[in-house]
Amino acid sequence: MSGIPVSRGFRFQNKVAVVTGGCCGVGRGCVDVLVEEGGFVAVLDFNDEVGKSLNSDGLAGEMYFIHCDMNKEEDIKNAIEEVIKKYGRIDCLVNNVGTHPGSKEIDDLSVQGFRDLLNTNLVSYFTASKYALPYLRKTEGCIVNTGSIGSSAAAKGMPSYCASKGGTIAFTKALAIDEAKHGVRVNAVSPSIVDTPLLRTVIRQWGEEQEQVDMLASFTQLGRLSIPREIGKACLFLAVDATFTTGEELMCTGGTEIGYGVKQ
Repeated sequence: MSGIPVSRGFRFQNKVAVVTGGCCGVGRGCVDVLVEEGGFVAVLDFNDEVGKSLNSDGLAGEMYFIHCDMNKEEDIKNAIEEVIKKYGRIDCLVNNVGTHPGSKEIDDLSVQGFRDLLNTNLVSYFTASKYALPYLRKTEGCIVNTGSIGSSAAAKGMPSYCASKGGTIAFTKALAIDEAKHGVRVNAVSPSIVDTPLLRTVIRQWGEEQEQVDMLASFTQLGRLSIPREIGKACLFLAVDATFTTGEELMCTGGTEIGYGVKQ
């Protein structure tokens, strides 16, 4: 052994990804990781203030912001077309955009609010996939959908959110079957408790913020919240390394769903 370090290429070198809801939270974690690994990442979001300030100087890849309201089909269609005009291809679609209504039982939720939540958390995934797939088939690329521990492990006061995330996993599995003949893999990553601005907004409704953070951290076997970059690394794994994996849900929960727990 000469002792000379072996250089390695970037894991997402010269590949093109589309990340929905990529300006902050889990989406931003995915964007940062993919760009650091050499990717060209189109960030679809309606947060113009953050989007226009995105900067990939000094990184191996590039961030490219496209204003897109993920509740509008025409916006999504136009955004995908803009990605193709700029980069000529799509290798990975990360369906990440999402919201959370907070902890509310069904009596406190409106039917229209449920429809709106489904539109953001599930219908947008269908729409982005529909318009990106013609290009993903050409590259034999992949889709990574963001689920949640709530996809399979229901929680108190979250009937609408859990329904939207459960639909995400069912959609992932069914689409994986249909797209296998095109060489397109479709998987999901399901976080539990990620320290994001959205989480902080939700838990402030419950009480003193740090007490709530400590309580949520105690749900995990690892005893802490995750950070967005950790979910981004899971997305990178599914996009690059898991080449014989499709229709699967990768749990990024710190072990929240394993072991016995106190039921309240």
